[in-house]
Amino acid sequence: MSTISCKSCGMQYDGTGLQAGVQFQCTQCGSMVAVGAAGAPAGGKRPTARQRKTAGPAGPRAARGPVPARAAGGPPQRRGAAQPVMGQPGHDPNQPQGYGPPVRKKSNAGLFVGLGVGLVVMVLVVVVIVMSSGPSPQQQQEVSKEDEAKQRREEAARRDAETIKNNEAVMKPVEASKGYGRAIESALRTSDAKTLAGMFDWKAYALYNGDLAKKDEQYLKSPLIADGEWEKNADGRYSGRYLGTAARGPESLNARVMGYIENYLMGSANITWDEGKTNLGIEKSGFKVQIGATEYLGLKIFIDIKDQGKTKEFWVGGPRGSTDVVILNFIDPGMQKKLQEKEAKNERGADNRDPYNNERDPRNPDRDPKDPDNPPDPDNPPLDPDADLPAVAKTGVTPTDAALVNCINDLKRIGALNEARKDTIRKTTDKAEKKAVMGAVIDILIDAVNSKDRTLKQNASRLLYDIWKNFSAAEWKEDDLVYKIDFGGAQSDSDMTVRRWLWTYNQYKTD
Repeated sequence: MSTISCKSCGMQYDGTGLQAGVQFQCTQCGSMVAVGAAGAPAGGKRPTARQRKTAGPAGPRAARGPVPARAAGGPPQRRGAAQPVMGQPGHDPNQPQGYGPPVRKKSNAGLFVGLGVGLVVMVLVVVVIVMSSGPSPQQQQEVSKEDEAKQRREEAARRDAETIKNNEAVMKPVEASKGYGRAIESALRTSDAKTLAGMFDWKAYALYNGDLAKKDEQYLKSPLIADGEWEKNADGRYSGRYLGTAARGPESLNARVMGYIENYLMGSANITWDEGKTNLGIEKSGFKVQIGATEYLGLKIFIDIKDQGKTKEFWVGGPRGSTDVVILNFIDPGMQKKLQEKEAKNERGADNRDPYNNERDPRNPDRDPKDPDNPPDPDNPPLDPDADLPAVAKTGVTPTDAALVNCINDLKRIGALNEARKDTIRKTTDKAEKKAVMGAVIDILIDAVNSKDRTLKQNASRLLYDIWKNFSAAEWKEDDLVYKIDFGGAQSDSDMTVRRWLWTYNQYKTD
């Protein structure tokens, strides 16, 4: 460590790193102190390289003293005069430094330039960050695939929801239609025509038939669907064909269909709803029809009736999503034949046999008496059936079969039997039961004659004629066996009709 001494007062200073020739004022006596050659202490050696290295990065220039300045109120200082070093005794911290570049006037241009440069740098940094933070092409492709998969999932979910909603809308009228099975069966069993008629939508039914007839004229050949008449040949006999002119309107359709159902179906034996067949599924027992602007969905209610041919169908349905269902169509495969036999049947001769019983009254001759091959025998003239008629007396018999008992009860209660009830009697194979029905009807006829019930007299005698006319004497015609009511309202009061039926009853064989 080199020291510098003031020659006047002997005050010592640390001269390490001071450049040679530099002067500074002694803080003790105020005399000027000069630094020796090359910053070495007076009379000393040059500093070694190691000393220069440890002198700090500033080098010897860092040890320069401040440029002398004029002290306030004092004598001017010479340039280069030694000044107290910062931190040394006598140094005035408020005294401006006397070295370095001249003081310049302050300016904000640098500040603005710095701010601008900084702002640009920040923008570039943000851009770089944004660009560096974006997804790579591979990531973008993966995101795109995920979006597509998400869209597919959402689309599938939407379709599934629509399918579920559509299925629910379809099933509402279908499920509601099942409830009509028991109701239709009950109405047919109890002959409740009013209730059954109220289940139909006659306007929709008529509109549906009209659409069918427009598409295919074959539907005009149905006596239920179309207005018209049975065709007759040139000889006046029925051909068996129905000639329809136009589809029936709601009122005509109501009268015709319900008239058929009441006459041929209601009151029949063993009416049952085939629930299993109805519930086979929409594909087999369901239907979908467009009627006007409305699409109807529903089920076919299948009704079986013993001895009434094939299954009957009542189409029950409603608009999509609705539970308000109605009967829209009725089908009976045996309808055409039944109506033709009833309304367009060509009458045969008196020698007609009962199609359900091969028995024949023994007094009904096999040949026409007027046939020249079979001339009357003078010794054996034909018998007069009216010559030996029994007196009026009730038979007192009644059938035991439940279906036949219902027929007798209906005749008493309603005063007539429909074709379904008549068919029940005709198709009875038990001869004793069938004869018991005849006897019970004759007893009802006797009561009607005694009470002068003109309608029941006609209906009861007509029932006997329709079923047992082929077991009566050949000489008796319809006027002899039926209490008819003339156009003027006249009716026979004779008991001969009753007595003729009593004679037929006695001749009817059960063995």
